[in-house]
Amino acid sequence: MKRIIILLVGIVLIASCTNRNNNNNVRESEEYLRLQAQLDSVKAQSVATDAQTAEMMAIISEVEANFERIRAAERIISTQSAQSGEMSVDAKTQVNDNFRMINEILQRNRTQLAELERRAQGGAAELTALRSTVTRLQRELESSAARVTELQNTLAQRDAQIAQLSQDVVDIANENEQQAITIQEQDRTIHTAFYVFGTMNELRANRILSGGFLQQTRVLQDTFNREYFLQIDIRQTTEIPLYARRAKLWSTHPDGTYELMEGDDRNLTLVITDTQRFWSLTKYLIIEVN
Repeated sequence: MKRIIILLVGIVLIASCTNRNNNNNVRESEEYLRLQAQLDSVKAQSVATDAQTAEMMAIISEVEANFERIRAAERIISTQSAQSGEMSVDAKTQVNDNFRMINEILQRNRTQLAELERRAQGGAAELTALRSTVTRLQRELESSAARVTELQNTLAQRDAQIAQLSQDVVDIANENEQQAITIQEQDRTIHTAFYVFGTMNELRANRILSGGFLQQTRVLQDTFNREYFLQIDIRQTTEIPLYARRAKLWSTHPDGTYELMEGDDRNLTLVITDTQRFWSLTKYLIIEVN
């Protein structure tokens, strides 16, 4: 603008120093034409500079509007990430969409700021004056990128912590389930017993009893056929029908913990009157019937 004013003053001075009658000669003089050409060139440059300045200001306005969009998206992400517990599917989708939008805006701002920096370098004085604005926007770009990275890291750590907590819950549940199964097995084992009844010949045939004529009868506990025994839960089974009128217990059980009760058909039933004591010495009940 200063240059235009100087050129105009120069032309006026040339014109004033010459007689009005020689006005046409002045306009055709070499100095006048040179100054007029410079004036036209400067005017053209001024128009171009104004256009460039307008373009740069439009870009700056867009960049600043984009930064405001980024700040709004950051607030939404921060609010959602501050909520306790795991995010819902919709919340995660919104957060991911916001991150994607922020990254796209940051990339567009980088491109635009690089173009602004290129135009401001070595341009007209009016364009060079915009460099401070471009520098400020570049600093804000770096700050926004750093905040977004920090938000992403915070959410990643939060997701990792939630995943670890979820895995811990699953592990504890599995451990509790396994402990419950073990306790059930132990409980079942503790309260499991076996019994068998049969004639002497049947019991000998299954290697449960040994002996016979002129030999002492004894229990072959180490070698008897365990598959011949019936399994029971001692908490539920306290009576065992023997379907015979005579019976003898060969296994060892404390006195006073059972009775042999005769039914209407005169067949006997073993009635256990003290479960804990009856099974305290052995879990294998052996009865000879005939």
